[in-house]
Amino acid sequence: MKSGFIAIVGRPNVGKSTLMNKLVKEKVAIVSDKAGTTRDQIRGIVNIQDNQYIFVDTPGIHKPKHLLGEHMTEVALETLNDVDLIMFMLDGSVEISTGDIFVSEHIKEANTPVIVIINKIDKLSDEEIEEKKLEIKEKLGDYENIITLTAEYAIGIHKIFEVAEPYLSNDIWFYPEDYYTDLPVNKIVVETIREKILHHTKDEIPHSVAVEIINVETKPNIRKYDVNIYVERDSQKGIIIGKDGALLKKIGIEARREIEALIDLKVNLKLWVKVKKKWRKNKQFLDEMGYKIKKK
Repeated sequence: MKSGFIAIVGRPNVGKSTLMNKLVKEKVAIVSDKAGTTRDQIRGIVNIQDNQYIFVDTPGIHKPKHLLGEHMTEVALETLNDVDLIMFMLDGSVEISTGDIFVSEHIKEANTPVIVIINKIDKLSDEEIEEKKLEIKEKLGDYENIITLTAEYAIGIHKIFEVAEPYLSNDIWFYPEDYYTDLPVNKIVVETIREKILHHTKDEIPHSVAVEIINVETKPNIRKYDVNIYVERDSQKGIIIGKDGALLKKIGIEARREIEALIDLKVNLKLWVKVKKKWRKNKQFLDEMGYKIKKK
């Protein structure tokens, strides 16, 4: 039996969480088209014959503008030295950016093997894929192993298991055979609610939202969750609630359906929206929410 930890890293919004979910064939990480969706390390587990692949989804590595951003980047950078293999993910449909270069510089500081993943190849011709490989060499340096795939449609993702297998370094499995993630149920509930907010809001609101479960009550056939949704401004609170509470109700209904399917219980969600000014810069509040900043 072999197992290993494989980090999925890259700048924000290159498709890391989408890839994680396709690899695991379960919804482990929330997904949206907003940068900065993933805020913590998330593990997805795949067992193939005698091998256990433990994929670690990470926040997008970026130059932070506030304490929450520092937490996210810290989580991703710390992961680089704690895994057996790094999968450095690039969006093949756009030019390599200064953000990609920033990530590459940090990856090279880690003493960990690296595979480069070019995502979204469905948007590229064969000639353009070869040009992208040359661009990687010119802008990021020599990376020996490069995989091309499209995470959204699971095109080519089987290659990851083949390339990653030699890097599995442990002679034990860390998780039981029926596990596909080690996320606690309450964390999944929080992330599911946040995902629905991300899908229905835009501009600065998705980045300004935090979600906290303040009470859980489980009865024989139903589980009740009392949940606070925090935003930074009164105007944001009004948008999330919506006219006559319509948007908040929609968010609650969508989240409840998904949570019920997960825990196989009827769910009662009570959502409150509260204003916590500049919470992304408030270390005490971030610590309480589980976004711990080690540098400060």
